[in-house]
Amino acid sequence: MTQLSIVLTSHYYTRITVKRIKNIVFLWLFCIKAFASTDSLKITLKDLEGIFLQKNALLMAHKFDIEANRAAIIQARLWENPTLTVEQMLYNNQTRRILPVLGLNDVKGQPTTQQAIQVQQLFYLAGKRTKRTAMAETSTHIAEDNYYDVLRGLKFELRSNFYDLYYLQNIVRIYEEEISSLEKTLAGMNTLLQKGIIPIKDITRIRALLFTLETEQKDLRLEMLEKQVNLRTITGTRNEVYFVPQTNRNAVDALDVRSLTLDNLLATAFENRPDLKMQQSALRLEEQNLIYQKALKVPDLQAGLLYDRASSSVPNYFAATFQINLPFFNKNQGNIKAAAYRVQSVQKMVTSQEDKITGDIQLAYRRALETDELYKGYDKSFMIDFDKLFDNVKLNFDKQIISMLEFVDFYESYKSSAVLMNRLQSDRVRAIEEINFMVGKEVIGMP
Repeated sequence: MTQLSIVLTSHYYTRITVKRIKNIVFLWLFCIKAFASTDSLKITLKDLEGIFLQKNALLMAHKFDIEANRAAIIQARLWENPTLTVEQMLYNNQTRRILPVLGLNDVKGQPTTQQAIQVQQLFYLAGKRTKRTAMAETSTHIAEDNYYDVLRGLKFELRSNFYDLYYLQNIVRIYEEEISSLEKTLAGMNTLLQKGIIPIKDITRIRALLFTLETEQKDLRLEMLEKQVNLRTITGTRNEVYFVPQTNRNAVDALDVRSLTLDNLLATAFENRPDLKMQQSALRLEEQNLIYQKALKVPDLQAGLLYDRASSSVPNYFAATFQINLPFFNKNQGNIKAAAYRVQSVQKMVTSQEDKITGDIQLAYRRALETDELYKGYDKSFMIDFDKLFDNVKLNFDKQIISMLEFVDFYESYKSSAVLMNRLQSDRVRAIEEINFMVGKEVIGMP
């Protein structure tokens, strides 16, 4: 009666989980197909960064923006074009001539036509042209700082995805080994079940463990797929290339965070962070704009030469002309006041940015120290011993020396430890790279 109950329970369990199993298997096969249909490319971080620098469209866009700002400097240096005014008589009602040409005179020698020519040149006073050029140069510095800030962010994203993918691949390999081993164990247990040597509850437990591992592996493969897409996007790779990160694990292990000091990191960041430089350049631009607005209250001068053939009191009249506005009412007071307030506003923004950088670096430094200390305090031989023990446990289970509970518990412990170790390594590398990102300079070289 008890055996029948177990069989019925097993059949019920099978029926209610068959749909879930089908869904998981479908997604798992989809991931396998996605990876199988792509070309694998073993690549180092250095080579990947080379592709990124050449093909990233966002970086190219910012380079063109820099060139556009440099062109604005050329434009700001140019003088205004002179103005030419020509006056020609259309009709002489005394001689009844249309468009009387230059040189016709009456019998008394008086001109019977009228022409006037005037040339004028605008002269900016109070150094306005020089001040505009300086502002254009500062705008170019802002565009350059913006480029380096975008480069900093993209490089951090690329490196983070590179190392995340590297350690994810290690984790997936662990799952593949466990799943392969369990499948062989399950095949042997099916034979024993048919002979009535083992109860069905044991094989059901192994199936449940295998199902759990395959489900987790599917999630990891989807996570890997996301990292792959991120790397393709950053490197401007539209083909379905499957990147296989290659790195020197010993060099990664040798990275030393404890050689850094918080004070040096802060000093380096205040000197190198492109987003801070951008804010400082923005402040300089507002200060230059304030000076320029004060210069605008000085009116500009228009000077020129005038020739008049007959309409003046003297025939063939030559004169010099000068024109200037009289600043009685509008002295650009409002714009000067607004520019002064903008200077104060950007000053506070610079201070706020410095405060943010200080907090960011303090957090990144402490996080890197904690992660590095945890990793380096971990006994590396533990996982090697675990690997050896893994084979012995499987052999002992096949010989029925250990129980099903002990076997499953070891499998789960082995998997958890191996996954946590790789996650810890990934977190450590990300924390170290975050220091480089926050400082704005590679203070720890990544292998």
